[in-house]
Amino acid sequence: MDYHQSIAATCEQTAAALSHTLSAHGYRLERSFDLRNTRHAAALQRDQYLVLLAYEQAASTPPLVIALHEYAGITHLQIAGHPLAADFMAALEEMSGDLLAAA
Repeated sequence: MDYHQSIAATCEQTAAALSHTLSAHGYRLERSFDLRNTRHAAALQRDQYLVLLAYEQAASTPPLVIALHEYAGITHLQIAGHPLAADFMAALEEMSGDLLAAA
C-alpha cells in the first residue's frame, strides 16, 4: 500500500512533527538521507528531500521508509511498499492535525 499526503509545512517542520508524534506511538525515526547535506545543496534554494526510517520499537520488522519532498513550503510525504498498521495511520493523522493547528 502506498500512502501519499501533501502538507502545508516545510520538510523540517514535518520531520520534527513526525518524530514527536511517532515516538509517542512506539516508533523511532532516523534520518537516512538529507539532500541539503549533499554537495548539490548550494544549487537548491526551494527544494528539500529527506528519507526517514521509522522503526517500530516493539517489533523486529524492517523499517518503514518515509520520503519527504518539499518545494516552496509544501511537503509531499510518501510511504511505499508496506501495509501500514492502524496505529501508524492514526499517528500520521495526529501529526497532520498538529501541523494544521500550528499554521
